[in-house]
Order: sequence, then C-alpha cells, then structure tokens
Amino acid sequence: MSTLRTLRMSALALLFTTLPACDDGDPVDAGPDPMIAASTDRLDFASLDVAFGAGAPMSVELRNDGAAVLTVSDVMLAGSAAGAFVYEGMGAFVLAPGETRPLVVAFDPDVAGTAEAVLRIQSDDPTTSTLEIDLVGEGASAPYRQVDRMGIPALNTVFNHPPVFSKTAYNTATPADDLASYRAQFETVLGAVANPDPVATAALLLPDELPVSLGAPTTRFAELTGRALADDAVDVALTVTVGVPALQSDNVDANDRAFSTTFPYLATPN
Repeated sequence: MSTLRTLRMSALALLFTTLPACDDGDPVDAGPDPMIAASTDRLDFASLDVAFGAGAPMSVELRNDGAAVLTVSDVMLAGSAAGAFVYEGMGAFVLAPGETRPLVVAFDPDVAGTAEAVLRIQSDDPTTSTLEIDLVGEGASAPYRQVDRMGIPALNTVFNHPPVFSKTAYNTATPADDLASYRAQFETVLGAVANPDPVATAALLLPDELPVSLGAPTTRFAELTGRALADDAVDVALTVTVGVPALQSDNVDANDRAFSTTFPYLATPN
C-alpha cells in the first residue's frame, strides 16, 4: 500500500470518528416553547345605533398550544377606530400549556359608518410575539325625529296652548334652549293664572326636565326631585303653577285600578 493511500484512509477514519451520527429522518428538537393561538382572527359586530351605547360583547378565546408557560404582556386596542371598541380586560397574564382565556370586546360607536380596529396581543411566543384580531362594526344612525316631549309631568299640558305657544315648536325644542326661548312666555301664562311669583316659578320649571336627586330623602315630583309612581302629577303641577285654590286639582286622586307588583308596575290600561 502506498504511503499516499494510507494517509487518505487515515484521514477518512478520523473524519467518521469525530462527526456525530445524523439521520435525516429525525426532527430537530428546538426545546419547549410557548405557542399563542386564538379561536378566531376576526370579530364582526352587529350594526349598532350610535345613540344606544355599547352593544352585546363578543369574545375571542386565547390559548397556549405550546409546551411552556405563555406570558401575555399586553393587550390593547389599536387602529384608526380603536375608540369605537371597548376591551374589558385587565393587565398582563400567563397561560399554562393547554390553558385558555377569553378576551372580551364590546362595540360602542359614537359616529355612523364602518369602524375597523385590531385587538393587539403581545406575548413571549418566540415565533408570533404580536397577534392581532381584526375588529369590525357598523355604526348606524336611525332616522328618529323628536315630535313630543314631557319632562316635568303635566307641564307641557298646562302651558302648551296657542296663541302664546307654538305647540310644534315647543315639542321639537331641546331643554338647553328653554330658558332663552320660553321663560318670558312662562311668566306671562303664570301671571294669567294668578301665580304668586311668576318669575321664580318660571325659573323653577325651566328647563323642562325631570331632575332626580339620589341624595334626597324622597323622590317625589312635589319636590322636583323625581316622581314616585303614585304621585298625583296633575294636582302637583296645578298647585305649583295656578294661584287659584279651586283650580289646583283635577279631582282625580287615585287610579281606579291597582298598580302591578311586577315591572313595569303600571296599572292595566282602560
């Protein structure tokens, strides 16, 4: 055997003894890692009128499909219409392997039109550190029109008579404009029905809203702090406005039918 051949064989033997055995069919073991996953990549919310407040919430189920604990460091709303959605979560959390957790989101639009945002989830998943769930909703504006109003009980009935008032104009006005628009007219009507202090009474009655004071000992219309169901609203309104004792009652002191004991508690109508 030549010296050259001997050297070649020795080199090959050394190579095979120093390289580890490798089987192309064996998977590479990357070690245990967390793996974030979600039940859906999109939440489509029902159309919601912008005047109605938040609608029914929807949820996406977050889970850990990995072999190690998953740490979710942040969940946030992002995108141009993020303000139209509400995420009802609290801070960071962890998921053990196989554990799940619902993330709850509500749709609360304040303008009409399509609203699109994302629920952005940050975690220590080495492959997908940021997971985004698309959020889509439609804000609607129903064609409602105000045709009547009744804040303080019977106030509209007592005062809303032509020619002093335009009934249509009053019914479509807003309380914010009442003092400027109707104070002088209220004082005129109050003076005509012998009210002892038309100026003070008009200031008490306007704007035409029914206030409620939760701190008051009672919530009765007589104190202008709300109205109890059994209050005689017409008599109280007449007593406050009319200065003639004989005209301060409609002479109907109670229902002819008992109130219900269940919501909405009103008596059965005739």
